[in-house]
Amino acid sequence: MFSFVGAPVPVRDDLRFIYTATWSHFARPGATLTGEQRLRLLAAVRNGTAESDAPSLGLSVEAGQLAGLLYRDPISVNGSTVRAAIDTEDDPLVVEVIAIVSMLASIDGTHRALGAELEPLPEPEVGEPTGHIASGLKPRRTHIPVPPGAINVMFDLLPMEGAVFQTLFGPQYMTGWEMALDTFARSPGLNRAQMELVSSRTSLHNECFY
Repeated sequence: MFSFVGAPVPVRDDLRFIYTATWSHFARPGATLTGEQRLRLLAAVRNGTAESDAPSLGLSVEAGQLAGLLYRDPISVNGSTVRAAIDTEDDPLVVEVIAIVSMLASIDGTHRALGAELEPLPEPEVGEPTGHIASGLKPRRTHIPVPPGAINVMFDLLPMEGAVFQTLFGPQYMTGWEMALDTFARSPGLNRAQMELVSSRTSLHNECFY
């Protein structure tokens, strides 16, 4: 798994490890969706059919539209797009959709940037949604309920999605303590200034409202 066939350079072991763990997470039931629903949705966003396939997954067309746009055209996602999905579903389901689709997009984006083949999605695990949802969160300068903090707590309404995103966030960017180090550098890899240049350019390109 995660052999990065076609990549011109080696891929770090920590990325392989966390991507494999994220794949296992996708296969498990989430707070509001079964493992089968999660993986069928992820397959649909890859195929560009999330909006049309949404009703067969038990989701609203608006939720499917949000998922598809987030994967293929994140610039077009705005408050109205998210609100339309929430109005037809609810906050927890929409956060779950945003979480798993954005994590898939980041992993698939890494493969595409390297010219590597996309990793096949796993088989779903059996089970009902867990219903694990945090309380007391609210929208801030965001479209979804969040706790106080930076971008890496965006999915904490659903504790398991938030935890997996935290583990994925560090290897793909920097952990919280690494961000506190002006001289942080990966070996082999980029130094802090180079990472921030790539991050800023990506945020600008995607018109990130943060």
